[in-house]
Amino acid sequence: MQTDHKPLSAEAYFIAGNEKRTSGDYKEAIAAYTQAIRVKPDFARAYYNRGEVKDKLGQIPEATTDLQIAVKLAKQANDVGLTVTIEQKLQLRRITFEPGKCGGRPCIRGMRIRVTDVLGLLANGLSFKEVLEEMPDLEAEDILACLQFAAHKMDAPVTTT
Repeated sequence: MQTDHKPLSAEAYFIAGNEKRTSGDYKEAIAAYTQAIRVKPDFARAYYNRGEVKDKLGQIPEATTDLQIAVKLAKQANDVGLTVTIEQKLQLRRITFEPGKCGGRPCIRGMRIRVTDVLGLLANGLSFKEVLEEMPDLEAEDILACLQFAAHKMDAPVTTT
């Protein structure tokens, strides 16, 4: 007896990917998200989730590619919430940590320019343009990443006794 197997919908593959991700089966989650993308090539959230899982597995270049595709698709779909979320994640990728560099403090794109150096210049009244003139290796996106990083660090609850 032969049975015809219909492929699942993109949403069904997406849900399966989310379940695999939650259970920690990252390779199967990637496979499910990939299937969702095959069925629906403009599925921004599937690209986003697949990128997040690849990131957990340390597949940074592949994860970045998925996030870049996801943000492009989210913009096309006018999904402002997803667009902002992905852009923030991509922006924060500019902040790096290396134990042997600047004492392991957060730096920008692996350079010896610390986040605190950029924030200090801004706090002392320099404009973006002046910071970029002061540090020619920086890009405007690096300054935004520093601000985003500081905002995330400040979003920690404070307990008092």
